[in-house]
Amino acid sequence: MKIAIAGGSIAGLACALTLTCTGHEVHIYERSAAPLRGRGGGVVVLRQMLQFLDQHGHRTRAMLAVPTHRRRWIDSAGTVIRDDPELLPFSSWDTVYRSLCSMLPPGAVHYGHAVASVAEDAEGVEIRFDDDMAPVHADLLIAADGTASRLRAMLFPGSVASYAGYLAWRGVVEENAFGHADIAELTENMTLFQAPGELFMTFLIPALDGSLEPGRRRFNWLWYRNETDASAIEAFLTGRDGRRHHASVAPGELSAQSQSYLQRTALDGLPRTLSQLVLATGAPFLQAISDALSPSFAKGRIALVGDAACTLRPHTGSGTSKAAGDAVSLAQALSEPAEDVVQVLADWAAARRAAVEPLLLKGPRLAQSFGLGSA
Repeated sequence: MKIAIAGGSIAGLACALTLTCTGHEVHIYERSAAPLRGRGGGVVVLRQMLQFLDQHGHRTRAMLAVPTHRRRWIDSAGTVIRDDPELLPFSSWDTVYRSLCSMLPPGAVHYGHAVASVAEDAEGVEIRFDDDMAPVHADLLIAADGTASRLRAMLFPGSVASYAGYLAWRGVVEENAFGHADIAELTENMTLFQAPGELFMTFLIPALDGSLEPGRRRFNWLWYRNETDASAIEAFLTGRDGRRHHASVAPGELSAQSQSYLQRTALDGLPRTLSQLVLATGAPFLQAISDALSPSFAKGRIALVGDAACTLRPHTGSGTSKAAGDAVSLAQALSEPAEDVVQVLADWAAARRAAVEPLLLKGPRLAQSFGLGSA
């Protein structure tokens, strides 16, 4: 079949790869004008994602991830108060993204095209774009356009993402920006600090070019903080260009006021070993944690994957693996010729929602256990 995908992030790329491998003609339409490199921070690459990449390319655990050996909790003085064994492969969004891009056929991704409208007929879906690109007709369409999915809003007008009550301040900073003694306790460990209404965590991820060489790696940090003041949220989500962003502000786009607030708060509230990471980060970014759940993961000849279908809380560490699971299961469902593609998608959607429901429930429970968000 000829399959169109709206959205060229990890979920869209993973679907394109699995569907191409099973014989379909796949085209991705990404609204950004250029590849999305350099936009993400750290991700947990769990078994399913590693297996998926190994099956479809040349990446292995050693090539993807920085080893993490301990999960260490520290107090406000920086003293370790809990130390447990941990084995999680921490990678970076860039590394996974680059791996997927490298495995796709040349020209599979068309940049600078945002879907404006869709119309189904008996044979497929007609897709129109915001720009002057001619409409595209495909046998089916996959919505992989994120938490604020425009396609989900078109298909299910009442389905909108809901703010979960807390923000994630995030950043990535080079390992070689610090002296060895200052970061010795952070290296190859997952370090956490908790205070009322907040949780800070940090771990190492590969360099931007994928290198795992000590000294070239990067620290990824996340600082979850409860925030219910609507005016404060409005100010934080207003970028340096004065534009109000929907739910996140990308690296380099935070306002000077937001960056100043972040640095002051880090100095006042974090242990020095952690505040040094925040202060040394040149381009921090921000995400308003939200929940989004589509009423169905398919409607007619349109399937929803990744965050467009449902947004998992980051505490589950399952975003990339869930995207890979969506891609693999959808390719399997579409691997054999079918007289009724709509029914195939409906069956896949029901099975896929049942499969991810435990993670949907787990995320808010984890957040509440950390004192984050609303009940």
